[in-house]
Amino acid sequence: MTEPDKGPDETMPTDESVEAAGTSSAEPIDPAKMVLLFNASKALVSTTDVDQLLNVIVSEVQKVLNCEGAGVLLHDEEKNDFYWRNVQDRSGFFSSAREEIRIPRDQGVCAWVFDRGEPALVHDASNDPRIYRPVETKSGFTTRNMVCVPLQTRDKRLGVLYALNKIDGSFTTEDVEIVQALSGNVALALENAAYYESLMKSHQELERLNRVKSKTLNHLSHELKTPLAIVEASLRIMERRLEASGVVPDALPFERIRRNIGRLKTIEKQCSYIVEDKDYPERQVISEFLDQLADFIELQQDEQPQLREAFEALRRAVDAQFPSKREEIGRVSVQDVFQEEERRVRKMIQDRRLTVEFVRPDPAIIKVQPQIMMSVLRGLVRNAVENTPDRSRIVITGRNLATGYRIGVTDFGVGIPESEQPNIFEGFYPIQEIDMYSSGRRYEFNAGGTGTDLLKIRIFAERFGFKVSFQSCRCPCIPTSRDRCPGDVAKCSCCDKIEECYEKGGTEFVIEFPPNLVEEA
Repeated sequence: MTEPDKGPDETMPTDESVEAAGTSSAEPIDPAKMVLLFNASKALVSTTDVDQLLNVIVSEVQKVLNCEGAGVLLHDEEKNDFYWRNVQDRSGFFSSAREEIRIPRDQGVCAWVFDRGEPALVHDASNDPRIYRPVETKSGFTTRNMVCVPLQTRDKRLGVLYALNKIDGSFTTEDVEIVQALSGNVALALENAAYYESLMKSHQELERLNRVKSKTLNHLSHELKTPLAIVEASLRIMERRLEASGVVPDALPFERIRRNIGRLKTIEKQCSYIVEDKDYPERQVISEFLDQLADFIELQQDEQPQLREAFEALRRAVDAQFPSKREEIGRVSVQDVFQEEERRVRKMIQDRRLTVEFVRPDPAIIKVQPQIMMSVLRGLVRNAVENTPDRSRIVITGRNLATGYRIGVTDFGVGIPESEQPNIFEGFYPIQEIDMYSSGRRYEFNAGGTGTDLLKIRIFAERFGFKVSFQSCRCPCIPTSRDRCPGDVAKCSCCDKIEECYEKGGTEFVIEFPPNLVEEA
């Protein structure tokens, strides 16, 4: 809510009796009063300025109910009293004194209405002990009669809405009903204003933090450039002088130093890209981690020679899983990879009632190491098998296209919930709730896992220059990650026929190799 206008107190008459006006009038509502409701509703949707809206509503209340004054009195939670957010009267008493008038939380008709959440109809304010008299003293406005209704949102009360001093006679229960109907518009406008102000403050704070971030990163980028250039130049000079002195630089860790200079340059580039609002692929971070791991192993071997054999085993394992892109590029036949994977899958799913169709691929040679190609296809196929129930199917295709070569792995399985789709390449991120996974071995339905297959594919795509993408539709019978598929289409209560399952959910992963990685077979 915006900063409260510190305003007058309730200038409302305290009638002889404060009546709870909940009865409906037997007479039809005056058309002019219906117009009042219409104009208030129209103002609500035509402006985002809550003060402008309150001006319209308070003015209309005065005109249509033919009264001397009207206003909106709000509760200040911090000071625990009431203040005028908007008030108007024909003689201008309130407008001149409203900032001086605040009503204690336990005084006045406003407190009575606010506490009970009921409207009040006061016929004789002069004899009602609950009228807060200092309001009249400060404003000079004398209250004869009034209508006061609570401003209530779904969660809390905000204040009250007043109509003061009927010019001809006294207010009626019909007037109460009209003011009550208006109070909903006023409460909604005030609630929206509070949300809007909160949103604007958050936006301003975000902009401030963004400026701080940009300034910091810009400074960091600038401060890195010059020292890095000097260190790199000094390293070249040192190498030349060592060579001139007969020392072989290869025996010294110059290559390691150059790699780490390269990393610092990458950090500088990242800072620059963020400041300039350019995209910097996150996948590069994953790839660079592998290079850092190689350096870590090298350093540890120097510091702990007794563990050299163990570190060498670790290096070989890492190289086997994530071959270096600096190594000589291999070549592999798509048809050979499909045949190899088909033999393996047939063996691994012997206990499954699952159709896995390897469509004969278009012949092509892909210029990557064979183990990379096999790891990519195997990871996608296993992911499909473990997420597809028995009696369903999986289709694997390979096609030559003008844009390169496309491998597709399509399953008619459970699909990935839309809320989880942005996370599937993050690695170690379980799509299913962990306690929902089966304890079965690989290639069983819902076998679960760490997500490393998809993480590896993402890394390979970054390091070797191909693309990986997917599209998925979650089966509507199991919309969330807490819902369980029975694992067999024949046991699914949502499907009368197996073919119906094919239309409900599924996922297609696509690997696209650009023309520079493809040769004719």
